[in-house]
Parts: sequence; C-alpha cells; structure tokens
Amino acid sequence: MEELKRLLIQAGDEYLTGLSNRGMVKRAYKDLEQETPEVSWNGNEAEVRLKDAVCRIKVPLGDSACSCPSRSMCRHRIAAMIFLRKGLEGESGEKTSDEKINPEKELLSVPLRRLQQACRIKAYREFLSHIERGEYPRIEEGSTVTVQIPWENVTVKLLSPLEYSTCTCHSRELCAHKAQAILAYQLLKKTITPGQLKTLEDNRENPDRETVLQAVRSIKEGIRLQLMTGLSRLSPEAEESMERLAVICHGAGLPAFESRFRGAAVEFRQYFTRSAAFREADLMGRLLFLYRDAVRLEQAGPEEMRSLAGTFRDTYERVPPLHLMGVGSSYFKNKTGYEGERYYFLELEQKKWYTWTDARPSFYEGIRRRPPGNEKHAQAPWGLNCSRGKMMELEFYLTDAKAAKGGRLSVSRETKSEIVGNRDLSGKEIREMVIWDYRRLFQRQMIQNREPVLAGAVHCKKGRFDTVKQRFDMEIYDVQGNCLHVAVTYSKEERLTIRVLERLSGRLDRQEDSPLVFFGIPYLEEGKICLYPVEYFDGAGLCPSVNGSESGQENRRDVGALSAGVIRAAEQCLQEIRVTLSDLFQSGLRSVQPETLSQMYSMEREAAGLGLHLAGEELSRLRGQLESQRHQIKSDPEPVIGIWVRLMEYITLGLQRTQMDLAMAGMRENSLEGEETYESE
Repeated sequence: MEELKRLLIQAGDEYLTGLSNRGMVKRAYKDLEQETPEVSWNGNEAEVRLKDAVCRIKVPLGDSACSCPSRSMCRHRIAAMIFLRKGLEGESGEKTSDEKINPEKELLSVPLRRLQQACRIKAYREFLSHIERGEYPRIEEGSTVTVQIPWENVTVKLLSPLEYSTCTCHSRELCAHKAQAILAYQLLKKTITPGQLKTLEDNRENPDRETVLQAVRSIKEGIRLQLMTGLSRLSPEAEESMERLAVICHGAGLPAFESRFRGAAVEFRQYFTRSAAFREADLMGRLLFLYRDAVRLEQAGPEEMRSLAGTFRDTYERVPPLHLMGVGSSYFKNKTGYEGERYYFLELEQKKWYTWTDARPSFYEGIRRRPPGNEKHAQAPWGLNCSRGKMMELEFYLTDAKAAKGGRLSVSRETKSEIVGNRDLSGKEIREMVIWDYRRLFQRQMIQNREPVLAGAVHCKKGRFDTVKQRFDMEIYDVQGNCLHVAVTYSKEERLTIRVLERLSGRLDRQEDSPLVFFGIPYLEEGKICLYPVEYFDGAGLCPSVNGSESGQENRRDVGALSAGVIRAAEQCLQEIRVTLSDLFQSGLRSVQPETLSQMYSMEREAAGLGLHLAGEELSRLRGQLESQRHQIKSDPEPVIGIWVRLMEYITLGLQRTQMDLAMAGMRENSLEGEETYESE
C-alpha cells in the first residue's frame, strides 16, 4: 500500500498525460467536479467507485483496471488517480512533484542490442544516417520524456515503467519509433556515442562465421554432386536442390548467394523444359563460380566475408533536391526470381541517371500477375497526382528523396514532389547528353557498366526480324558511320516493343533520313555493339555537324597490332574450349568420355599456337587430373574443380576482351566504309 501511495503522490498531471493524453486529463478534472467517488483500500490496491464505473488502481499505475469496456487508459482511471492523489496530498500535506518521477535510470539501462533489434535494419540505418549528419530528435525532459522524431513525423512519450510509453503510431510494443527515441535519449545523456552505434551496425553486417561455414559445407556438397553426376544424368529435382540451397543461404545471411542459386534454379527449369533460352555454358559457369566463392568464404576474414555475402537490402540515403525528367520505362525479368518495371529519369542539374524499380517476386507459386500494360495506368509515386505513364512525360522536383548506390530511388513518405511542366527533349541538358560518336561508349566504359545512354542516329537501315534467332535487329549509324545494333529478342513482354520498332523501320524506309535519338542500355554480343531500346524520339536540332567536336580523329582507337582475323581466331578457340568444358559438364566427373579428353589435348595445342598459353597449361593440368582419376573407385574432385574454375575465369575474361576488341575493330572498319558511302551519296 505504501508503494502505491508513493507513486500516486508522484504522479503529476504531466505523467498522467503521458499515460493518456491532455484532453483526457482535463475531462477527468471536470468529471470530479460533478461527483465525489468512494474509496476503499485493499492491500496494494485501491478501489474507486465512480457513478458509471469501478476502478482498481494498483502498481504500476498503467496496470490499473476499470469496469468500462475501454481497452486502453480511460478517463475513469485517470479521474480515480487524481482523486486518490489529492486525498493523499491532503493527509500528508505533501504536494505533487513531477521531479520525483524520473524515467532516466530505466531509459539508460535499456541494452543497446535490444534497441537495435527493435529498430530493425531499415529504421536503425536511417536513424544512424541522421545522427551522422547532426540531425537529432527534439527531446523535452520531465516525468515524461517527450521525443519528436521529425523524419518519421512521430512523437514518443517515454514513461516509467517503459512498457507504458506511448507513440503516435499507437503501437503497444517497443516499436522502432520508441527504440529510436530511447537511443536519442541515451545519446543526449552520453551513455552511448554515435561511434558505438556505427560499430554495432558494422558488426551486425558481419554474418555469423559458424553459420556461414555450415552453409558453405552444404553449398560445396550440393554443387559437387551436380558436377560429379553430370547434367545429362540429373533429375528434375536439381531445381529443388538449388531452391533449397537458396533457402540455406538466406538463413545464413548470404543474400548474394541466395539470388545466384535462385538463378541456377531457373536455368535448371529451362533445361528440363527444353527452353530455347537455356545456355549450358551459363549454368556451368554459375555453378563453378558459386563453388569458387564458397571456397573464398571459408578462408575470408570479416571484411571479405561481408563483401562476398552481399546485402539483403540496399541502404537508401537522403540526397539533395532532384530536378528530374522522365525519359523512358521498360519491363524486366531476371533469373533471380523478380520481374517488374524500371523507370528512368535524367537529373538535369547533375546530368546523372536515376531509376525507380517496381519489382515483385516471380518465384512464388500462385502469385497474381499484373495484366500487361496496367503499370502505365497505376498511380505514380512520391505524391505525383498522375499515372505512371503521364509521369514519364513530366519534369518535376523531388525534395527529401532517398537513393541507393547507382541512383536507385526509393518511395518514401517523406519525399515531396513538385511538377514543373511537361518534359522538353530538345533542351540543352538532353543535347549535351546525346552521343553522336559511338566510339565514346568505349572511352567512358558505358558498355562494360551497362549505363543508360542517349545514342544519336543520323541514318537507320531497315530492321528485320530473324525468325531463327527470334530477334529484331536494326542498324543505326552515327555522324562517322559507326554502327550500333538496336536489338530486341522476342518474348510476350517485348512483343509490343518489336512492333513499335517495325513500324518505325517501315516509316524510315519510306522517307529521307532524319536524326533520331535512341535511349537504351548498351552491351556487347558476337563482337558487335548492341543497344536494348527503352525509348526513341526525334533528334532534329540535336545533331551536330559531321565536322563538329564529335568527329575528331583523336577519338579513333585502333586495336593495335592484332588484326580482326587474329582476334576472331582467339575468340573461336576460347569458345571451343568452353564447348569442351560443357561436354565435361554434361557427362560429369564420374563418367568422363575419351572423346572429351582427346578434344582437350587438341585444344591445348591450338591454344598454345594462338598465344593463349595459360589456357593451354590449365587444359593440360585438367586432362592429367581426369586421366589419373578415371579408374579410381574413390577420387577427390577438389583439384579438378579448382582447375575447372580457373579455366572458366580465363575463358570468361578472354571472351569479354575479344568481344570488345572485335567491336572496336568492326567500328573502325564500318567508320571508313561509312565515310566512303556518305561521300558517294
């Protein structure tokens, strides 16, 4: 009873406001003006009878009960506490002092790890980023500690006991907002430092080593089984095996491995359903490189392990105000199990590309698909009062926007938008971004990085659809006659894109050349520079003269002493080595065919003759290991897989280099031919 009386005397109006709200405390005072409750003390409880309710007040005060149907703190309980407090003040002559109730000790004793867990990853990182920029929540101290968190637009009232603290999100648990408020209070009292918060976050990003090593053992065992058995002898359950390994990686905190295993599952499904999209060498390379990285995880220190593990979610940080122009959007579907739409924007002040992706998982069964074309009519993000299709025709500002690495924008409640007007694709900013000399794609490494580009075309050849490859291809030329292939492979999602390009090609065939600008993603394929088109628009007024800055001879780049013929021979040799390794992947290490070993011997000699000495040496080692293990009942696959991995790394890098060199050589030849063609015309 004494403890209850002490708490009641200490519970001033500010504390009661924290338990409920200011309006409820005022209402309780008015109710007490109309009646005098009856009080009876029973041990550590006090029963207070009001006209329309009976309250039982006990320790802690937040646990008090009332006969009314309210599930939260009601006006009856507040009135009962006020009445009891006034009665005790009259008996003892002691006035209420809010200073006596101080939640500081309890708030400072909450463990940092518990607060981090309550915040979850996203809220904790956001809190940390604001603190690092010197943006602290506003704190008012008293018997209730009031914390205003401006970036969340919430107010938290911290009380003692802590479980009776309130938040404007109305959560009764220790929500992320309450956790951030306690962190802010602990920072104010200097019981923790921003450095400790950062260290704790860095340590959380480090996967648990023992859990990772258990996952690595499962990864290596699963991939070894695939490589030993051979693709031709695997059952359709191989797809489920990859999904199982993806789940193991998720549980071990290895998101980079998880997504790659989901990609492997998709490729196995393509193989067993005889999909034309399946590429044997791609699946082989994926499994070998997964095995390589699993071995690296075993030997990695904390930093390298964190790098190899990847992150589940990108960190989005606040960026300065953005002045954006919608340029185009495209559908995507990747092998990691996601599909959706990607929207491209040009930041007019920085001349930098930003994207927003609306992605959804496609690896769950029974998921509802969005009907094709509906995304254009969906509501635009960031409070823009229009559809997404209309958004791509606008120029607008974003304030308090958040972006991840690579300019990936997020949709945040804090982000505000302001429409400037319709986009102007003939403006100065666009003019400066258009590339009229395709050789610049090599100099800026746009192809290697697959950066969005605006490619100007002064001439377009009539496009055609290859019924064998199921692919539309249209050649476009810059002011120097350099060629770029606008190419789209057929799928039901790309059907409309191909139809638009076919109509464009037909129109261009019937009229004189007029400059066009294609917006898309450049890439290399079969020694040619290709462009996946996202959008195109009229280039009149944007095209420079042939003698302009884009046409300078200093931009020409030769491939050196190597001719295109030598490069093609090296490329052919690398491709044949890859085919030989694919044969090994088909048969498996348990059933190596004599023809495969014979082919390896031939490829050794050919590689050495072309100067690909490392490839020849690794092939020789691989052949020697396979021959020595052919007649062994039990053999160790590790040495063979190690050589196999190194060969695939060499082939992958070699083909990338030959593709680049062939593209540059072809561009140089086309440039000379193009100049002659334009002169004759």
